[in-house]
Amino acid sequence: MDLIEAIRTRRSIRSFLPNPVPKEVLTELIDVSRWSPSGSNTQPWEFAVLGGKELDEVKEYIVNHSKNTPAHPDIPYPPMPEPYRTRQKDLMQAMNAYQNVSEVTNLQERRATNRASGGVFFGAPNAIIVYTDREMCPRAFLGLGMIAQTIALASLHFGLATCIMSMVTYWPEVYREKKIVPDNKLIAFGIAIGYPDVEARVNSFPRTRESLDTFVHWYGI
Repeated sequence: MDLIEAIRTRRSIRSFLPNPVPKEVLTELIDVSRWSPSGSNTQPWEFAVLGGKELDEVKEYIVNHSKNTPAHPDIPYPPMPEPYRTRQKDLMQAMNAYQNVSEVTNLQERRATNRASGGVFFGAPNAIIVYTDREMCPRAFLGLGMIAQTIALASLHFGLATCIMSMVTYWPEVYREKKIVPDNKLIAFGIAIGYPDVEARVNSFPRTRESLDTFVHWYGI
């Protein structure tokens, strides 16, 4: 696949097939992705790659705690200001409308359903938890974001799909209690990864992006 085509066609997948990704495929994917840009070659990233029983137990913990336990991620996720909040709402409305979901009468129930779906990594058979040292300065997160994008794009080469997620890190104690992530590490986000369910309507709703004139400002050009 051409790189430009990959950038244009990559999307966050919210429904996966149950087939686990072979370890050798995940290894090759991460091996390629480690060549992602890294400021001063600091390479601030560490990964916990999950599957099987370990991932199932994490999913169960997150779903159970999302029902009645406030989120307390390592990296706070405050409410979005405008216009970003409106873009979030527009996305959810577009997804619901595309899936022929009628007008939501119980918004709380709908949110609970969405949280449960996200809590199980949208059914992905594998997941990558991305973390770094607590002492790293905030600028290190730029490197984490770049390698996440590299993984998302490189996944297409292997016929895989991804969804970069924050919700799966809202209850970080599950990863520490299970000795998946050490106490002295800061959990940034997770990546659901697997083979996409191409028949799932949620994976094909039309995407949008703002026009260039809303965020590009030209000077001297």
